[in-house]
Amino acid sequence: MNYLQQIRAFDDYRLYEQKLSAGQVSLWYTLMSINNKTAWSTWFTAANATLESLSGLSRSGIVKNRNVLKQLGLIDFSSNGRKATSYRVSVLYTSDSAQGSVQRSTQSSAQHSVQRSTQHSSTLNKQNETKQNEINNDEADAGVTRGDVIDKWTSLWGFPNAIATPEINEWLDVLPADVVDFAITIAGEHQVKATGSLKYMRAVIEGWQKRDISTLDQAKKAAEEHDQRMKSERSGSTPARAKETLPDWAQTGATPTATRTELTPDQQAEISARIARLQQNGESRQEATT
Repeated sequence: MNYLQQIRAFDDYRLYEQKLSAGQVSLWYTLMSINNKTAWSTWFTAANATLESLSGLSRSGIVKNRNVLKQLGLIDFSSNGRKATSYRVSVLYTSDSAQGSVQRSTQSSAQHSVQRSTQHSSTLNKQNETKQNEINNDEADAGVTRGDVIDKWTSLWGFPNAIATPEINEWLDVLPADVVDFAITIAGEHQVKATGSLKYMRAVIEGWQKRDISTLDQAKKAAEEHDQRMKSERSGSTPARAKETLPDWAQTGATPTATRTELTPDQQAEISARIARLQQNGESRQEATT
């Protein structure tokens, strides 16, 4: 299965054929994600607990929404008693390989659903032929396609799950593919883990949208300014230490010298006279006590 063509066909189905609830969309993307992990097996099994965890739906919500998806011909499923339920995701786009898959599947118990899905797909492709040509031409001009974006995401964090895929499609609807591709590149350069990839991408994309950034050149300039600002903040966070120098007298090998004041001859004579008087007074007191 070509997952990019499948997702495009599903988006077109929702736009032109049938409006789906959020629960139905989430369940479909969840089954697509599981199907991808099975290397696109025609039939695969999925436990209800797994579907609940990935889709965010309750057990009753899964039962209700999968019945609607089956009635619309988008999926088929078969109960296996107490074992995990078997599912098949209908191919929504037309190609040689897809038609072969449909022909084989008509031999199974899901014949009516597959034929109806094929009819929906054929009508849908006719209605959107012009639109798809315009999208393909735009992507060719940009040099980066939706497929490139999905491939880069997959190479970094694995195939986008049922939560990430709708958001990626929304980003690609409002921004050129090369801008979204550049945002993924930035996340890769910052070694963002798979668990934080969606949160990081949301912050980058929302930040650009608030600043009306819609071209690759604008995105590159914004990223460069951000890096320079962060570098400046990091360098300014640690104050420069002043170089301390010791005074001359504290340098190794230096000998401190006392400060001396030179006396004039008169001052020296006065001091000598005071000393003489003190000595004379001292001798007089000593004689008086003897």
